[in-house]
Formats: sequence, C-alpha cells, structure tokens
Amino acid sequence: MQNSIYILIAAVTALLLALFQYIYKSKNKSRRIILLFILRFLTLFTLFLLLINPKFKSTTNFEEKPTLVLGIDNSESIAYLNKKDEVLNLIKNLQNNSKLRERFNIEAYTFGSKIESLDSLSFNERQSNMADVMKRAEDTYKDTNYSLLLISDGNQTYGEDYEFLIPNKAVVNTLIVGDTTKYLDLNIKQVNVNRYAYLKNEFPIEVFVNYSGIEQIQSKLEIVSGNQVLFSQTLDFDISKTSQIVSTTLNASQVGVKTFQAIVKPLPEERNTINNTKNFAIEVIDQKTNIALVSQLLHPDLGALKKAIETNEQRSVQILKPSELASKVNDFQLIILYQPNNNFNAILQEVFTNGKNTLVITGAATDLSFLNASQPFYSQEITNQTEEYQPTLNVNYAPFIIDDLNFEDFPPLVSEFGDVTFKEPHETLLYKTINGINSAKPLLATFESESQKHALLLGEGLWKWRAQSYLDQSNFNGFDNFIGKLIQYLSSNKRRD
Repeated sequence: MQNSIYILIAAVTALLLALFQYIYKSKNKSRRIILLFILRFLTLFTLFLLLINPKFKSTTNFEEKPTLVLGIDNSESIAYLNKKDEVLNLIKNLQNNSKLRERFNIEAYTFGSKIESLDSLSFNERQSNMADVMKRAEDTYKDTNYSLLLISDGNQTYGEDYEFLIPNKAVVNTLIVGDTTKYLDLNIKQVNVNRYAYLKNEFPIEVFVNYSGIEQIQSKLEIVSGNQVLFSQTLDFDISKTSQIVSTTLNASQVGVKTFQAIVKPLPEERNTINNTKNFAIEVIDQKTNIALVSQLLHPDLGALKKAIETNEQRSVQILKPSELASKVNDFQLIILYQPNNNFNAILQEVFTNGKNTLVITGAATDLSFLNASQPFYSQEITNQTEEYQPTLNVNYAPFIIDDLNFEDFPPLVSEFGDVTFKEPHETLLYKTINGINSAKPLLATFESESQKHALLLGEGLWKWRAQSYLDQSNFNGFDNFIGKLIQYLSSNKRRD
C-alpha cells in the first residue's frame, strides 16, 4: 500500500514537471513538443521509481498431498502362518485404491533385517526390525505431513524397540496379520563372545536370555560342546523379571576352531523351541611372545626374570649368551640385555638394525664405556664406583598403570654411581632413593624411538625384589605382575599416542 502511494506521488510529480517545462505558457503545441513532453515525463517517472525502489511480493498457493508410508513385514513368519497371499492382496488393494491415491502419495517399503523399497515380497527374512521403518520414515519425510501404516505379525526380533521411536508428528497405524496370540516363550536373544582366545587362557561368554509370559517359571541354561556340558545355571523368571544376563568364562584348552551351543531348556507348554538354542564358535590360537634374555654372566636375576615373565603362559623366555643370539634376533619380539659388555657388540648392531624392542639392565659388571658408545639413546656417567639405590614409584607414570608394591621397603639395587642423561624423551617409572631421600633421578625409565620401545633399569638384584614380594604377600604375584606389565608394554610395537 505504501509503495502504491509513493508511485502515485512520483507519477504526479513527473507529470507536473513535464507540463511545466514543455506545455505551461508554451504557444508551440507541435507534435515535437508533445513527444518531448512524453519523454520527459517517462524519464522523470523512471528516475523517481529508482529512488523509491518499490518491492512487489507474489504469493502462490498450491495443494500438496501428504505421504502414506507402508511398512510391510517381509519375514518368514508371514508365510509360515499362511498369510502370504492375504498380505499381497492387501498391498495391491491399498496401492490401487483410487480414494487413497487421490488423497495420498503412497510409498511402500519392506523390512526384515534391513529396510528396502518395495520391489517384490519373498517372505524369507529371518529377522524383523521395525525400528528401521520408523527411522527411515522420519529421516525421509520429517519436513512433510505423512502417515505410517505397519503391516506385520507384530513380532520384532531385531533392532531397537520401535515403541520408543514412534515420531511425534506422524500418524502411525498398525495392521496385524497372522496369529496375534502371545504364547509363553523362552529365548536366547544374543551371545557375546570374542572371536579368538589364547591357548590355556580363559575367555568370557555373555548370554542374554528373555522370557515372554506372566507365570513364574524356572529353567536351566547350559553351554555345551559336543556331548560335554561345560557350564550350567538355573534361571528364574516371572512377570517382573523377563530377562537375565548370564556371564561366565571357559578354558581354551585346545588349539583350533571350537564350536559351542548355548541352550535354555524349553518349558513343557512352550510352542517355539527353535529360539532356545544359539550356536557360536571361537578360534583358539597359540601365539606366544618370544623373549630373549641375553647375559654373559650367571646371576640369580636371570632366573627371577624368567620365572616372573613366564607366569603368563603366552610368554616364553630363552636365556642366551651373546654369541648365541646373533643368528636368532628375528625370532624374538623383545630382547633383554643383562649387564652388556664388549661381548654384546655384534648383537647390539643386529638388535638396532632389525628395530627390536629392548630392556637393558645395568649393574656392577656392566661395561658403561661400551654401552654409551653402542647406542644413541642415553649416556651413563662413569665413576667406577657403585651405589645402592632403593626404588620409589612415580605415581604420575603415564604409559601403563602400575600398582605400588610398597617399593620403598624393597631391598636396594646395586649400580654405578652417577647420573644418566637421556637423549630421547622418556618416562620415569621408578626413581632412585638414597638413604630415604628421593633423588628424582630415574632408576627405571621407558622411552620410544621411531617405532621401537625401550627401557633402562639401572641396577642389579631383582631376585631380592621377588623374594621380598613373597615375604610381604606370601606369593610372587605382586612382583610378577609388575614385570609382566613392563614386558607387555615393551613387547608391543603399537605406539602410544
């Protein structure tokens, strides 16, 4: 309205100005004057329009039909209940109904384990996932008006509970086909198990058992392999307790693929017993971590380390002399170098050339001049004096978690007096403590270089730590777990980022 007033004023003003310039008091009324008058009017009017810059809005109304989404159950149960022809005729009638087609845009989908656009119905799906229909409809038609019609026997066997996915804006209708009577039923919904297990280790199993019914009942869950029952547990259900999760572990005693069955005993009045059994399999593999413990000396530390490492049956330790390792370097995932000296010269070259992970343990018999010259990672000050160092745990050590074994009360380790300088970023696991004073200098440190992991322990006498662990706890578990975690970290080539 406002634009119209401005345009009218502009037209009157342009007309008056043109009349004043060419017609008012002019005695010459020739065609040329009239033409100039018209041109002047049009020019002024156009100029005024550009200054006003009027805007015109146009509204177009049209009618858009809502969408009718058909979700059709394509599972085996429809055919099993002899409702296949009934469903096919129903779909045909819905799609060809003139009143429906006049009112709706009809889109049809089939669902089983996944949802697909309707092409043909085979009724051979082994699962029904109604939740996918809800999600597809909401994702595709959420910005429009739509209605959803589910044609199913009402049994969902897979996916999220569709009742919690019903769209707020959509109208959802259901058409149930087949036998809608609910029968008492026990079923194993899912079995969780790892695909692989290591020989002589235990592997976990998790079984989900569901109950459909209102009576209080009791059954038994068994896990069998062949004719042997490996595990059994009695289960109680009622109307308020309709599911249970049963967890257990089994021993991987033989190498190879092993098949198992989880069986929940059917009830006398149970009609569907097929879902009372689930088959599963694991592959038992024998993949030991081979570790070389290299020493020129005979020392009780070697036996303590071998015992501690091999408490995990997936690790194997060979005690070798330096001359015996040179041709076998690639047979091992970790090389432990115990108090290296000049006899280690050849194998150190092989170790670093082949990118092997290492644990170096120094002591009173270590040739520090040789060690400093043969590797690029650290340098130990040479004083030709020994010192006893007690350990203190670094609680902020990050690469892996270590339990405090009351290290402060452990016997001291013997090593060269002097500082070590690292040339690579490192993490200190144990600090040196002298006469009860924490020196904040590393006793045991780990570091990574390129794709290799390394550790340096500055002290001999580990056998005393294992003995002290037994005195404290009446077993060797504390010390063995400490060494095991260090070995697990060092024997893996995965970088910690």
